[in-house]
Amino acid sequence: MGNEDKLKILVVDDSAMMRDMVSTMIKKGGHDAVVAENHTACLSILKSQRIDLILMDIEMPQVNGFELTKIIRKEMDHWLPIIFLSSNDSESYLSKGIDCGGDDYLTKPVKEVILNAKIRAMARIALMQSQLDDLNHQLAILSNVDPLTKVMNRRGLEDFLNKSWQVNIRQKSELSLLMLDIDYFKPYNDNYGHIQGDECLQEFAQILLKSINRSTDAVVRFGGEEFIIILPFTPLSGARFKAQEIIKLLKLASIKHEFSSVASFVTASIGITSTSLYADNYQELIEQADDALFQAKESGRNSSVIYHK
Repeated sequence: MGNEDKLKILVVDDSAMMRDMVSTMIKKGGHDAVVAENHTACLSILKSQRIDLILMDIEMPQVNGFELTKIIRKEMDHWLPIIFLSSNDSESYLSKGIDCGGDDYLTKPVKEVILNAKIRAMARIALMQSQLDDLNHQLAILSNVDPLTKVMNRRGLEDFLNKSWQVNIRQKSELSLLMLDIDYFKPYNDNYGHIQGDECLQEFAQILLKSINRSTDAVVRFGGEEFIIILPFTPLSGARFKAQEIIKLLKLASIKHEFSSVASFVTASIGITSTSLYADNYQELIEQADDALFQAKESGRNSSVIYHK
């Protein structure tokens, strides 16, 4: 058996003899055994170690196996297979075990051949569950990424900005936001074509990514040629400097734009706001940045404006 097939199995039983006997079977099957004599030890182990499977006695003092399983299912953020061990082989016991979150049921005294067969079966299920969890995680990531520019999309914005807002409140820090719009993008698209327009959006997004240097910051494609940059722990002065830096980076990149009324290269208008300007929530913060962006466009584009009422 390779290491990738070896499981760490937790045996929960108030009987030392039963713990030793089941642990010996587990080790003979090529797996690692960890033991707990009660619910307190079990929960402590689950918090400190990676466990692949639990063999759970039902008849235990204080908190029995049924109740402990309910606690585990409530507290664990991932699925963990649980097999009950009991000398009671009644159908009602089996049904109750499944209802409270158990996955299988073995009658004591446990037979080694049957135990190993159950472990192999649960290992296969656990592997499939792990693969499914990985797939779901990847799908969740992809669902929050704009397929064209590879930056966060509008769907991911709400969750990220909400979390940043909450952290800002707890840390009593300042959260800033930039909203950017590529100047005269429609004539760019109309004259150069949509393929080159897409390439322009991709290059623009990369320039924005280059402008941020912290894992807490984020670039978001808000829609069309509009982007948002989220800057946690950043005062308004820092956000203004970031906007000026982006304008300089665009000039340095000099993406050709013969059909712009403000420059011969791609430029952007930028609206700036922060939590210091009294937004009541993160949605209002976006609205403030949008208002400031409108003012930047009205004032001639290729510039940044800080929100004011």
